[in-house]
Amino acid sequence: MKRSINWDLIETRESIRESAYDLASSRLCNGWQDVWRALRARYSLDQLAVIFENPLFRLDIDQRCYLARNPPTVARDVQRGPGAVGQRASSTVTCSNPGALVERNPRSERLARRMQTLLADGGECTAVELAERLGTSRNEVLIAAREMLSDGTLRIARYIASSRGGRGARVFVLTGAAAHRGHSAVAHSTWPKADPVVVHAFDAIVRCR
Repeated sequence: MKRSINWDLIETRESIRESAYDLASSRLCNGWQDVWRALRARYSLDQLAVIFENPLFRLDIDQRCYLARNPPTVARDVQRGPGAVGQRASSTVTCSNPGALVERNPRSERLARRMQTLLADGGECTAVELAERLGTSRNEVLIAAREMLSDGTLRIARYIASSRGGRGARVFVLTGAAAHRGHSAVAHSTWPKADPVVVHAFDAIVRCR
């Protein structure tokens, strides 16, 4: 008897992959463990295990996180050759078991609710501004933000370029909240256009996988 295709299962797995790639590219995650914890807000352990138990997928997420969080270093490595990028990214990979990861942190859940209340009027804040207003650390805010981005509660409205030439700040806004007057609802970025050489190098890395 021919087995029927479970399209719901296929769609769920594809949704997990797309969400994981989005989180890895958001520059909020250090590696696949952070992505896993953020996705626990939306998916069950069994659903995530099917995807994250694949070591190649964890490696891919780790490399995407590295490339997103280290653009100056990656740009220098590209000049040395695409192999240098992959070698440096691979050196940051960790290979622990997904099943050993802890459940969602209750402290982060409480902080997420406070962030929702603070941003409910459509206000826009960076992680540092949220930390100052909530009396907590920037790292705690970023951990809560990862989970809120995963479940669709929060989104990145735009980026503010750093005046010192380093990585710019993300501006967070509550999804669905009415924007303040004078603020555009369309997300935009102040980052300069990517160097075509770097873009082609990244494309070559992806196609070789």
